[in-house]
Amino acid sequence: MRILDISSFYSDNGGGVRTYHQQKLQYFSQHPEHEYIMLVSGNSNSKEKLPGGTVYRLRGFPISKNADYRQICDYFALKQILESEKPDVIEIGSIYLDNWLALLGTLNRDVVKVALYHADFPDSYLAPAVEGFPRMFKKSFISFWHWYVQFACSRMDATCVTSQYIQQKLDSMGVRNTLHVPLGVDTATFHPRYRSHAIRTALNIAEGATLLLYVGRFSTEKGIETMMDALPAITAQPGTAVVLVGGGPIQELVHRKAAGNDSIKVLPFVKDQEYLRALYASADIFLSPGPYETFGLATLEALSSGLPVVVADKGGAAELVRRCKGGVFFEANNPKSMSDTVIDMLSDDLSTFSQNARTSVESLYSWENTFDTLMLSYGRLVHARKEMRFKTAS
Repeated sequence: MRILDISSFYSDNGGGVRTYHQQKLQYFSQHPEHEYIMLVSGNSNSKEKLPGGTVYRLRGFPISKNADYRQICDYFALKQILESEKPDVIEIGSIYLDNWLALLGTLNRDVVKVALYHADFPDSYLAPAVEGFPRMFKKSFISFWHWYVQFACSRMDATCVTSQYIQQKLDSMGVRNTLHVPLGVDTATFHPRYRSHAIRTALNIAEGATLLLYVGRFSTEKGIETMMDALPAITAQPGTAVVLVGGGPIQELVHRKAAGNDSIKVLPFVKDQEYLRALYASADIFLSPGPYETFGLATLEALSSGLPVVVADKGGAAELVRRCKGGVFFEANNPKSMSDTVIDMLSDDLSTFSQNARTSVESLYSWENTFDTLMLSYGRLVHARKEMRFKTAS
């Protein structure tokens, strides 16, 4: 099959979308029976051949403060690529605009189109934006966007979801064409064996201290405000240190609330994979405060590294932790519940959580399984489309 991905939300500076596509390139480099093409946004148009496939960058306008994320806007270049590459399947990473670009670009082509629902945007992005507005306005506003999700997804042959949490949520919106395909993790890279005393020393973590770690975007939907409000009570406990890794729209808030607290260190986004894996393995507890995770790749990387997780009690990350029996839960969006849960965990024996986490991830989650399942599903969709075309012709 020829698979073509359109993903405006791919950024070279990290995030789960980048990890997904990088792993996909690696998978296709080992599966030459398929051809893979990526269309991502950039400053200008370009084309690059990589071992796993072909990567096109198309002009996009900035949709984040630092321009890490851009929305593809060069429709004519996109249409030309679709016509020349002639994919069997188009996977669309965003139902904001990418889906409509793909639909317009394939008006005269019979091709399978799949939406990858990787962001729970009505509840995670839009609902907080209208918090404080009159109740009836807010309800109507969110209802419209739930309808939009159903409308957009119904134009696709399938909607790929990575957790049962999102599958059930989409079902409640009227989206019935879902494919459940959990993501994976590189268990050789994210492994407890990379625990490093040198890293803990470099971070000035005292001998015997408990190191809590957060890795991810500093943005509202990630539960950052909840976490930052919970940290003063947590760091008041003797021998507790916190490292927060990332960047994003509310990074100024993170730095401001961390200022003056010697137990909290804020690090920028870490692109060095070797350092990141050692950082995971060198921590003792992972913080996963986001209640809107569609999956939770950073949480899975932590579990693979043998880290017990303190997680909000709803969302895709909570689903991962429940399945792996790798941590404990606090009430989502409740700072006191989070701080109380972490403080209780500080006195627990963490070894059982660590063992459960690592063993479960090894047996349940791999990128090979993810993409094998995806290709099998796409093969069935392509076959069904050909059967329908044959019946129509006859």
